[in-house]
Amino acid sequence: MQFQIVRLPDYMDVALTGHVALEPLLELIRKLGTLTQAQGDQRLLFDLLDLEGEMHFTGQMQVGEQVARSLSHLARVASVVPASKITRTSEKIARARGARLRVFASKDEAIAWVRGRDEETSGAAGVESRAMDPARTALWLAVQHLFPPHAQAIQLVNGTLAISWPVPEQAPGTLDMATPVTIRLEPELAEQMRLATAEQRKRIATHQEPQVRAGMAGYNPLARVPTARVIVLG
Repeated sequence: MQFQIVRLPDYMDVALTGHVALEPLLELIRKLGTLTQAQGDQRLLFDLLDLEGEMHFTGQMQVGEQVARSLSHLARVASVVPASKITRTSEKIARARGARLRVFASKDEAIAWVRGRDEETSGAAGVESRAMDPARTALWLAVQHLFPPHAQAIQLVNGTLAISWPVPEQAPGTLDMATPVTIRLEPELAEQMRLATAEQRKRIATHQEPQVRAGMAGYNPLARVPTARVIVLG
């Protein structure tokens, strides 16, 4: 994986090419954090349109964590990826931790946003990227005690609830993400919770806790193969 950095008058453009590789990407983000702080940069754009390969789900969460750790001092961080690769996983993780990251399929749109006024960064776009619907929110509140206090839950574009958290790595000073747990609601259960009142939804979610607990049996958050534990409810 190669990268080229161009400092433009109002933002820094970072273009990546070659095959995607998680560890070099995390290290690049860390170094960009140091560089932008030292140079006083406020806006940064990642151009990933020519980057080959797919980033697995755990890696996307790690990227979001790294952006939050290294680039939260920036006013805006944009990432441009092909539309077919957009999951918003890294965006949700980063924004939930305070970083102003947005993902785009169009570089023109990304440039327009990264050059925009700061007021919008705390507006509706950030809320939308973090939000879970009422059914997934109720479910997460009912089962979050099964996970570490710092666990992060996000709703993916297909409605799946994805849960992971930072865990110590073997290398000192670095972090990795727990092998993700994903919870999928069968259509009938999802519709039942959508139509329920808030109190009814809470009771329905509470009734799912034993099934989630059973689905966690044998789960290893430190598994080196990034395969999510999938729990289906309904």
